[in-house]
Amino acid sequence: MYLTTTSFNKISVPVLRGIVLTSLTLTLSACNSGDDATSLTKAVELEIQRSQGTIIESVTITGGQFRLKVGEIHQLRATGVDSNGETRDITSELTWISSDSDIATVDNKGLVTAEANSDLNRGIVLITGTTINDIFAEAEISVSDVNVAGLTLQQYLPESGNVLTCIDAKITGNVTYEDDYQSLNTVTDISFSVDDDSTAIINDQGMLYTSNELLESTTVTGLINNISAQITVIADPSNLDSIDILLADESTKKLSFNVGERISVNAQANLTSTTTATNIDNSISWQQRDTNLIGITAEGDNKGTLLALKPGISELSANCGGKKATATLEIKGNAEITALTVNDNVDTLTLANSESIELTLTASFTDNTATLNVSEFADWNLNGSDLVSAELISLGTDQATYKITNTANAAGELILSVTYDGLSKIIDVTVE
Repeated sequence: MYLTTTSFNKISVPVLRGIVLTSLTLTLSACNSGDDATSLTKAVELEIQRSQGTIIESVTITGGQFRLKVGEIHQLRATGVDSNGETRDITSELTWISSDSDIATVDNKGLVTAEANSDLNRGIVLITGTTINDIFAEAEISVSDVNVAGLTLQQYLPESGNVLTCIDAKITGNVTYEDDYQSLNTVTDISFSVDDDSTAIINDQGMLYTSNELLESTTVTGLINNISAQITVIADPSNLDSIDILLADESTKKLSFNVGERISVNAQANLTSTTTATNIDNSISWQQRDTNLIGITAEGDNKGTLLALKPGISELSANCGGKKATATLEIKGNAEITALTVNDNVDTLTLANSESIELTLTASFTDNTATLNVSEFADWNLNGSDLVSAELISLGTDQATYKITNTANAAGELILSVTYDGLSKIIDVTVE
């Protein structure tokens, strides 16, 4: 059977795979080659990729020259350029191997696990990723617990120039160790902070979020143990054209829902330099005109989640970089509260040493048998006591709670109060 390139292109992939598989099976049988299923499958896939022009001709692995300590993991990623000249992520297409699996192993998705610290050759292991047609690339990983000797910071995203206000930026570090190994573009063990005068914020992954309507200079400090480094980042809002509020990925000017209903909104920025809109959920500031109608989760993984608390008409605004988008909020239903309850109507608590208790505040309404978890939007008050620490957790969900933890070394008592929509509950807490 002879198939030209043209005829290959006219045959569907499943049919083509069947033709090639049959042909190769006959060839192997005639040559008494055995039934090596792996080799046969590889040969079939190679023929399919050749016929489609998608066979990889070059490979690049990113994330190399990176130091780990035993037990840590690190993701390598691979991109490839195919015979059509197109670039794609081929991380899961490669066969990955480690030059020393006693020190570091790698799975079939490029995830490296540090198995043992090593001083031999500074703990360096080569990780190789190979395509089905034997094109490969290597990345260097080091596994050692040698102390840090030096640190420098750099802009990783974008790599140079000013960052765009409201658009996610990233800071990473190059870390030098006492054995002279240098780990590149890492955030491992680095504690980040920004100067007090900046409106920017930065998290432990080095993600920098900016929102000032003016050109703003921010000094970022990175710290590992007693070794520090700084970098100055300038955020420029001049490229920010407008902001949209999104519901289900569609721009909206009006949101309608019922009391007790929870929805999530997003924000996107439209830039003057491109027609492509950019997600700015991390930098956006959400506000509403009437704060008692809607509860807004303002931070965390569920930032932008709205919970309808009372019926009425309000306005939601998204603000960043001097730009603002608004949407009308229409809340329907009944919200006349008949009672507030904490957990199983508890009014006394006892906390043992280092013990934590999660408290849920629910509101009951007239003409409605359902209750609503309003823990996130209530006013909790420890009334000046330092016997316990407290935090709201699971924000933006029906499982939101107020978590109190016994952090004191001394016994005592405190009064915990919580207020919502003019109603209050008081709980006597004994700390042992």
